[in-house]
Amino acid sequence: MTITLVDPTLTIPSSGAARAPRPDSLEGAVIGLVSNGKTHAPGILQRVAQNLIDLHGARDSVLVMKPTANLPASPEDVESLAADVSAIIAAIGD
Repeated sequence: MTITLVDPTLTIPSSGAARAPRPDSLEGAVIGLVSNGKTHAPGILQRVAQNLIDLHGARDSVLVMKPTANLPASPEDVESLAADVSAIIAAIGD
């Protein structure tokens, strides 16, 4: 009997883009929440944000609702988040 093993992992090529730096602390931070438009995403995001406020000293959160999962956030929402928040969390909430 022969057993063939297949390695399902693959190497992801580098895009050359650098990740945004993480904040050293969430103390006093405003957390941006991006809902993908699915039913449960806002609730999931708001629960995570409340945990960050309660456990890590974040000050507040701002929720942005995408109209649908297959479209990006509007340019206005992206600009607003970039100007007003310290960190952003996106969620899928099927």
